[in-house]
Amino acid sequence: MTPQEYLKIERRQHRIIAAAQQRIEDARQKANLCPIPKNLRPAEADDITPSAIIWHEGEAGGHFWNIVDEPLHRGDPFKAYVADDGCRYGLHGAYVEVGPA
Repeated sequence: MTPQEYLKIERRQHRIIAAAQQRIEDARQKANLCPIPKNLRPAEADDITPSAIIWHEGEAGGHFWNIVDEPLHRGDPFKAYVADDGCRYGLHGAYVEVGPA
């Protein structure tokens, strides 16, 4: 393989990655419009697992959700996990959706 061939492959793959990132961003924007579920309960330490969806009370009275990326301090009300946005969140004001019984 020549450097020129490599560059051609690299550029093609970066275009594919950029398109995928745009699709992910579009999906996130649509998901952010989702109404808050009616079947929420306060989150507990055992709920903080990778990929868990956690709902929080917003400052203005609304709600927002994020995805657990990395659990940190089990049960800590202020820094229980790092979310997919890179921020740390705790259990205070955190909720999870109750699944079907």
